[in-house]
Amino acid sequence: MLRGTNSDTVMVILLTLLAMATKLYRIGRRDNVSWDEAHFGKFGAYYLNRTFYHDVHPPLAKMLVGYSELLAGHNGTFNFKGGHTYPSYVNYTFMRVFNAMFGIALTPMAYVTCRQLRMPVGFAAMAAVFVTFDNAICVMSRFILLDAPLLGFTALALLSLVLFYRQRSQAFSELWWRYLFMTGVALGLVASSKWVGLFAVALVGLYTIEELYDKFCDLRMPVRTYARHWVARIAGLIVVPMLIYMLCFKIHFMVLNRYDGSANFMPVGFQVKMRGNPISMQPYEIITGSQIRLQSHESGTGYLHSHSHIYPTGSQRQQITGYGYPDDNNMWGIKRMRAAGTFKVVTDVNASDQPIPGAIQDGDLVVMHHNATDSLLYTDFRHAAPVTNKYHEVSAIAADSQEAKNPNILWVVEVVSAEKRMRDGLIHPLGTAIRLRNIVDDCVLMATGDRLDKNWGWNQAEIACDVKPGSKHTAQYLWTIEQHKNPALETVDLGKHMSSSFLTDFARLNKQMWLTNNALIPDHDKHNVLESDPASWPFMWYPMRMVGWDDHGIKYLEIGNPLLWWGSAIMCLAFPLQMFYWLMRYQRQCLQWRGSEFRDYIDGAMILWGGWALHYLPFFLMGRVTYLHHYLPALYFGILFLAYQIYHMSMWYLPQRSATRVLYVCIGVVGLVFWWFSPLTYGWDKPIRDLRGMQWVDSWPVYEDKFDL
Repeated sequence: MLRGTNSDTVMVILLTLLAMATKLYRIGRRDNVSWDEAHFGKFGAYYLNRTFYHDVHPPLAKMLVGYSELLAGHNGTFNFKGGHTYPSYVNYTFMRVFNAMFGIALTPMAYVTCRQLRMPVGFAAMAAVFVTFDNAICVMSRFILLDAPLLGFTALALLSLVLFYRQRSQAFSELWWRYLFMTGVALGLVASSKWVGLFAVALVGLYTIEELYDKFCDLRMPVRTYARHWVARIAGLIVVPMLIYMLCFKIHFMVLNRYDGSANFMPVGFQVKMRGNPISMQPYEIITGSQIRLQSHESGTGYLHSHSHIYPTGSQRQQITGYGYPDDNNMWGIKRMRAAGTFKVVTDVNASDQPIPGAIQDGDLVVMHHNATDSLLYTDFRHAAPVTNKYHEVSAIAADSQEAKNPNILWVVEVVSAEKRMRDGLIHPLGTAIRLRNIVDDCVLMATGDRLDKNWGWNQAEIACDVKPGSKHTAQYLWTIEQHKNPALETVDLGKHMSSSFLTDFARLNKQMWLTNNALIPDHDKHNVLESDPASWPFMWYPMRMVGWDDHGIKYLEIGNPLLWWGSAIMCLAFPLQMFYWLMRYQRQCLQWRGSEFRDYIDGAMILWGGWALHYLPFFLMGRVTYLHHYLPALYFGILFLAYQIYHMSMWYLPQRSATRVLYVCIGVVGLVFWWFSPLTYGWDKPIRDLRGMQWVDSWPVYEDKFDL
């Protein structure tokens, strides 16, 4: 086997060429928008035409897709509709090649990582070949998806951690600082690509805690030096990743400056600065007879909404909900009934009085009239909210009904905050945050954060009234007039009166990403053949068809190399038992290690196994829809752990010549299996029945499937 620096350089070059051959072979063969290219190609195009969009993932990987489209000469007009043929002006092959570079980079990074874990050249090369010859990693690197950048940055985070780990005895040296900040940069990149990158952050965090604990127990270390270790890690592993994460969103906001309806959940100060927004030109003051649309500050709620459907329980009156999209059922007429300071208690007012003219200001008493159903906003303490029973129900009653004469229709407007240029006590669109307090029940209109039943409330947001509201600035109680119509008033550019804070916009978008991600729950009344459960991933019970399966189309199957998936799964699942067995032998004083041999082994094993566990086990706690490709980051750690275990067991239990034979046999067999399944990796364009020998497991959807795709 090759030795020394030159051998490493030669090996890295050879392995990289091998990775390029496997990732780039026939990469542009299918000229149709394939699988999730429909999503991520479209998001990339948004960066070219600078149109705002909303997605559950952070922006970095999608910005890279957009950059690849820019380099490819795309003009951002193609919408990447699934299954459609790419037009001649879209260089999809270049875009795929750009994405594949991240998959190619996995191979040399895997090699260097294993070398840093003290594996010899041959076995480190074996680990890199394993990564190269996994069919699932290969096929997922060959399309315009987020998985390849995610895997690339995950591998970079692992490599950086291992390089930093190797410098632990040279604290505060130049290399130590370099690899510390390199690790922080890698963590920022992977977390900015997908939130599963936070599992890499957790791995580095646990390693850091363990290392700092060891140093805490070193009584020879001065307190000043120990404090420097803390400061260095806070700067390198917390501040640097956070700055990179925020920088990605800053660029995201700067580029996407064209308005789209998906920006409706963003703060109005953000929306009004966007080109083409429909809300900047509005009348400045709200008066009796104005038509308004109220937007909740609670993420995921949307607009105050009503429709001609009733609650199935409680008062069984007309529903009041929160709806996320602007429509006619969100429009309310506001009527000023009494001026601020002219009433104190409910007996001072009469719901039958005629509205009074003038601009609505802080403390005024108003009635909210729902235009589409000719009804009034109403609350009644006798009925609890339909989902969150500790609050009062809010409903709508017919404007010509007897109940419309009750003072329960009267609401006090309370200004909570306003833009600096709008602090005149009046209510203004976009820039004034208000609360609505019912004068009878003395409760505040709120968005509870819960959803109504999909069978009668269409999963819309629950609106209620709280008699014990929290802080005035709590988002659940705050509303802003997002749209104001009144033909009797002159329109002005409200953008001149508004400001926008990056931190506020950043926090709002991330909260909405979290809510949207949590809303991606599986529908148990249906079975989607693309979905899979985490328990099925390690042994690959359900590979996934990426495209249609007709006889003449080019077919791709996300199927991994079975030997690598099954072997890594067995090794990872058996490792805790292995450690328990060694602990028992250690207690009986029959476990012998030479020098630091055990520490070197266990440190490397825990980093690799810990990476697998942290990237896999949390999926069991998630309620969202999951797919097989979610396992790929864990698989990367699992494959390296498999190679790590093969190396050490060969060294412990076999003579040198036999260990070398194991090395060659493993590479040969894994390569043969990769070649065997390669038709489904590189695309099979003949009837699938002509491709025999692919059905190793009955549940694999190669030849037939229980469910229609």
